[in-house]
Amino acid sequence: MGRAMTLRILSLGWGVQSFTVAAMAALDELPRFDFAVHADTTWEHEGTYRFRQKWEPWLGEHGIKVVTTQGRQIDTVDEHWNNSVLIPAFTVSSNGADGQVRRQCTNRWKIAPIRRWIRERIPNPKPGDVECWMGISLDEFQRMRDSDVKYVTNVYPLVDRRMTRADCILWLQNHGLEVPGKSSCVFCPYKSLGAWRALKRNGGGDWEVAVGVDQNIRGRRPQHGPLFVHPHRRPLPEAVTIPEDEGASQLALEF
Repeated sequence: MGRAMTLRILSLGWGVQSFTVAAMAALDELPRFDFAVHADTTWEHEGTYRFRQKWEPWLGEHGIKVVTTQGRQIDTVDEHWNNSVLIPAFTVSSNGADGQVRRQCTNRWKIAPIRRWIRERIPNPKPGDVECWMGISLDEFQRMRDSDVKYVTNVYPLVDRRMTRADCILWLQNHGLEVPGKSSCVFCPYKSLGAWRALKRNGGGDWEVAVGVDQNIRGRRPQHGPLFVHPHRRPLPEAVTIPEDEGASQLALEF
């Protein structure tokens, strides 16, 4: 017989898919894992943190132990490493060519903190010691990856069950559970144009943080030109336009 697995965890981002996996385990529709580990970027939307505050106790009441960890470097700019910008910001070079900064945030803010947490529990992990469940659904199968460390095996329970994001939403609704908003950093350059418009329309702290980050990264790489969080490569307040900018009410559908 093979050596028994030491630890099974869920990477919990508090979005639709990962919360569905946690809730399915809580209601015994999936096998139990030892911990749901939330790698808190500290840059999530305010709504995500409200959702976590409301539903973490519910998971606990149903036997799901949630732990939260953070990266050691949570700033968007690493001033100790040549002003390295950690997010995949959009660039415009001196010759007018468009580009994008290499993404480092996922590793520093999500993967590394979870790996560090694992090694605190298992100082010398061996191949097969850890099973990490991921909240990726069938419609996102292209995001599936094998782990780059031998002691972690990635598992995709939603893909195994042929569940899409829409299926997850329906499952949550059918079980009387709240459907969370999309989990992402407020300034994520991979937002859709509609998501950017919604962020500006909602205003408040999330929009202010995104504008502040956009301004902070602008001149961090002068040799490569200015940096922007929006694909239009303009300052965020200018790049995102909504009818309310001109005093109009929003009547049109978002695209």
